[in-house]
Amino acid sequence: MLDFITFDSDYALIKTLAPKAVGGVPLGESRVRSAYGVTVVGIKRPGADFTHATAETVVHPGDAIIVTGRTRAVETLADLDR
Repeated sequence: MLDFITFDSDYALIKTLAPKAVGGVPLGESRVRSAYGVTVVGIKRPGADFTHATAETVVHPGDAIIVTGRTRAVETLADLDR
């Protein structure tokens, strides 16, 4: 996990490196929301600026992602592949 902001007692926004579980397919097909209970809201590729994530966004290894959701859920996603 690279950055962590809490908004309430159980809701957070994090910046983390993309785990393999969300990579290689469009976010809408990755089922990250239903599988992990989080939403990827932004993405930053190496050498590029942050941009909004959409259902069509494909995440690649090395991408930084902005994820929001319940604190435990975002922590679980950030800990994948570690």
